[in-house]
Amino acid sequence: FEIDINRARAVLGYRPEYWPMSEGSLARMMKGGGLSDLRFKRVIWRNVFPSGGAAFDFFAAISASFWYGKFPPDAVGPTVDRTRRYFQEHKITKITDDVIIGHGVKPR
Repeated sequence: FEIDINRARAVLGYRPEYWPMSEGSLARMMKGGGLSDLRFKRVIWRNVFPSGGAAFDFFAAISASFWYGKFPPDAVGPTVDRTRRYFQEHKITKITDDVIIGHGVKPR
C-alpha cells in the first residue's frame, strides 16, 4: 500500500530499539490510540559494508539516540569503543533493517 504523506493528518514515528515488534503488537498499540482500518507492510533490507568498522559507524549513526539516551555521559565513550571493537573483531559487515509500516484512520 502507499501512504501519501502530504495528505496525512498525523504521522507517528516510533523506533523501538532492540525490542522485537510484530504486526500484532503494533496493531494493539494503534488500536489503543483509537485508530481503525489498520493496514501493515513489513520491509526488510540488508546493508553490507566493507569492514566491521564501517558497519559500526553506520549502526552508531542510525542509533545515536539509543546510545545517548540509555547510557550515562561518562559511559558512552567506553561503550562505543567496546562495541566498535566487537564489530571489527567479529567481522560484522551486514546490518539488517526490519521495518513494519502501519497505517490507520483516526475518527474525526
